[in-house]
Amino acid sequence: MSNVSLRDVFGSFLVNYAKKYENLVVIDADLSSSTRTVNFAQQFPQRFFNMGIAEQNAMGVAIGFAISGKLPVISGFSIFNTGRAWEFIRLACHDNLNVKIITTHAGFVGEDGSTHHALEDLSLMGTLPNLNVLVPIDGIELTQMLIDALNTEGPFYIRLPRSTFPQIHDETYNFKRGAVDMLKNGNDICLMGTGYGSILAYQNVTQLEKDFNLSIKILNLSTIKPLDSSTLARELNNMIAAVVIEEHNSYWGVGSMVAKLVCETVKIPMKFLGVNDSFGQSGSRRDLLIKYGFTYENLKKLVRESLDIE
Repeated sequence: MSNVSLRDVFGSFLVNYAKKYENLVVIDADLSSSTRTVNFAQQFPQRFFNMGIAEQNAMGVAIGFAISGKLPVISGFSIFNTGRAWEFIRLACHDNLNVKIITTHAGFVGEDGSTHHALEDLSLMGTLPNLNVLVPIDGIELTQMLIDALNTEGPFYIRLPRSTFPQIHDETYNFKRGAVDMLKNGNDICLMGTGYGSILAYQNVTQLEKDFNLSIKILNLSTIKPLDSSTLARELNNMIAAVVIEEHNSYWGVGSMVAKLVCETVKIPMKFLGVNDSFGQSGSRRDLLIKYGFTYENLKKLVRESLDIE
């Protein structure tokens, strides 16, 4: 199973689809080498705009382009594009403008520093009406998400990691916004993940099934909004318990969103693996994942607790 840089997939996509979408313009916040929009800038310099370290201005320019009939893609680091420019994004969503916010360096980013980790962005974006919020787990899913976003009127937020992710889907995969992506069927307990959370579940499910003698279902929540709540409720029906895994603050994160649905429809115990109401620290991504509990041992502990096993 080879690893793929979703940033590279994103950068190549912009170049490959630039001629098809002649009104496409790309806006970056002085991070084009990191976000891979540099590829587009080199080949289509008249359609690329580097706004410097000024995310609010960049978002304002994207709004202006959208009003003028262009198709703006705005990129940068996840925490800065969403945090610094949140009010501008809110205005774009208020008017349902055709702006595509595609950021990189979501979750733990490594040694860049504790301020650079994006562990709150899904909470910020999830609260905005009209905004489509998507989190891919591999290059195949990301490419289909990007096509969907560019072909659909309205605002989008797509969250990409800095690190490489393994290829989970094959060429037969068909992304459908709002749908629940089942990575593995099962009859007893459900692991629900978003982004790296889905990968952690997928990579450890075989051992978990052996340890607990259970049949485990894995649902990849690649669409945070709009979420097909009826399908999700149906998938959780008859499950003994569920565990939500997210590389994000679990306090008012994806787990909270899912828990609201579950408590209204399906009555099952739930556990949550995420960052526990905390900021990140500087360090390697591997060390940070271990420190904050994204390990097989911790996942096994939460499964045991959800099953009420001593």
